[in-house]
Amino acid sequence: MSSLKFLGGCNEVGRSAVLLDTGAEKMLFDYGIKLNGPEVEESVSRPENVNLKIDGVLLTHCHLDHSGLVPRLYNQGYKGEFFSTATTFDLSKTLWKDSIKIAKIKGREQDFLESDIEKATRNHRRVTTGQTFPVGTSDVSIYDAGHVPGSCSFFVDTGEETVLYTGDINTIDTKLMKGSDPDYPDTDVLITESTYADIDHSPRKELEDKFIQRVKERLAKDGVVLVPSFAIGRSQEMLLVLHEHGIEAPIYLDGMAVEATKKILRYPEFLRYPDELKEAYHNVRTPGDDDERKRALEGPSVIVTTAGMLGGGPFAYYIEEIYNEENCSILMTGYQVEGTAGRKLLDTGIYKPDGPDLDVQCYYELFDFSAHVGRKELFEYIDKVDPKKVIAMHGDELEGFVEDLRKRGYEAVAPENGDEVTI
Repeated sequence: MSSLKFLGGCNEVGRSAVLLDTGAEKMLFDYGIKLNGPEVEESVSRPENVNLKIDGVLLTHCHLDHSGLVPRLYNQGYKGEFFSTATTFDLSKTLWKDSIKIAKIKGREQDFLESDIEKATRNHRRVTTGQTFPVGTSDVSIYDAGHVPGSCSFFVDTGEETVLYTGDINTIDTKLMKGSDPDYPDTDVLITESTYADIDHSPRKELEDKFIQRVKERLAKDGVVLVPSFAIGRSQEMLLVLHEHGIEAPIYLDGMAVEATKKILRYPEFLRYPDELKEAYHNVRTPGDDDERKRALEGPSVIVTTAGMLGGGPFAYYIEEIYNEENCSILMTGYQVEGTAGRKLLDTGIYKPDGPDLDVQCYYELFDFSAHVGRKELFEYIDKVDPKKVIAMHGDELEGFVEDLRKRGYEAVAPENGDEVTI
């Protein structure tokens, strides 16, 4: 009989890590970190340590809350394989190298070295959607998760039970991604993300139209429209949205999003409209230094830049130049976690960089371009999978969601970190 050990990601968003023990082999789904905000001194929360006698690491996608500590396994002596799509691996390497740099700058504990990334590289096994491969005596199948380029869900058939680990999923089509279609074989246990288990998202078309309307209104004031976005996924989606609506002002792309876009374009099979993204990227300008950033600020212009939660990257340079300009704007494109600079700005109107606090006088607004499934679609996904048991994780305060699932006839639980569940 198989069991699941939850090492992180339970009743929280961050540090996802789940160990599946089939009795014949052990597989680790994801191994991420949780980056806490500046109000808790930029600390890092890690999952529980895992016994390195495992037979494979299955990485769903590149975001650090899922991938961030994979190289640490090799630092601690793991010598086995880890499996992901090529896109996920290339993007993860970018984030891993950046996390080493940031740890040094902020004086944080360094979880791994460049040499550990190279060990991970040597042990990486590329898989792709539609493929089935063995891990020990179990068969693992890959399905598109619809979350970010390269993201996947893992379906494991142990011969006695079947387990579906969603990772992060989105079932609706966006400009960048085609939504995940939950067409799986019979599933005994579903381990699902539950980030928005209590929230319905606005219809995507409605959200895009509202965003573009605001961009045009703000450009008409001859100012700069600053669009802070996550480097992977959100920045590319914003390029596509802006491109489709024919924004005539110069569009700039800055920060890690430039390298991420180049890597994403290498694997068009994971994109909904790869040719359109290629064209959109070809038409943007990419500032290489502060002199070019100054020219971008001459306006009217649109600047898509990291960081998505305003915690650094080129955004920190740009906001110090425009925060007091009433004709300029900051249009945030994703959820701002408690304790982050973005949340602080929304709640107080204050931007808190490394220097003096900035009383922001320019226009700012939040748009919910989430890459996670919303409440309504999450229930539809679960109903279509129709598992015998639902395990909810990757969400805050999930007891209400679990109770709703039980009312719908499912056996459902929301474990705590450290719990072990027999299946």
